[in-house]
Amino acid sequence: MVEGPAAAGAPEPISMVTGGSKPVHRFLKGQPKCIGIVLVMMAVSMIMFGITMHVQSDAETSADMYTPFWLGILFFICGVLYILSERNPSKKIITASLALSIISTIGVFCACVEFIRAIAGLDNIYWYHLSGNQTAEERRHIEQHYMAVEKIERVFFCHSLIGGSLLITMTFFARAALRSSRTQAVVVMRNLPSAE
Repeated sequence: MVEGPAAAGAPEPISMVTGGSKPVHRFLKGQPKCIGIVLVMMAVSMIMFGITMHVQSDAETSADMYTPFWLGILFFICGVLYILSERNPSKKIITASLALSIISTIGVFCACVEFIRAIAGLDNIYWYHLSGNQTAEERRHIEQHYMAVEKIERVFFCHSLIGGSLLITMTFFARAALRSSRTQAVVVMRNLPSAE
């Protein structure tokens, strides 16, 4: 921005030259809007299936520990931040995205442990019930009920792995954008040279 010549008695003109807009293009290379939409969809499905599993299952599942709910909320918030960051990229929103991505990645690791524990527990319950003397109808009921819940747990586990890989990817893009934004130069010139 360059101001015109100073009028009599007016303060001297100031010229500012900056290094341009912050290089958030490195963050935008990761397509945050698309990844945000994927994370929001995964979050909604995890919460919906978690409600169903929590209400209908009599076995101990990850929904009893509310794992699909808090992981779904983390995915949802990250997804919304990614969508907003593509619409209006700024250093603050990219910093918030980076921080929440790191927290969510740690949450994904904790959730994976919980999903594996629930899958192993359901598998043990399934084989324990089938080892007794049941009729064919009871066996069919046990198989339909416990195997369906175990499959949902496996879907949750896959969702957390996919979401974790997306979060790690966006963490690298956000870090690259924030690292490059620190090296911008700002030059302030006073006493501009005359045009003559």
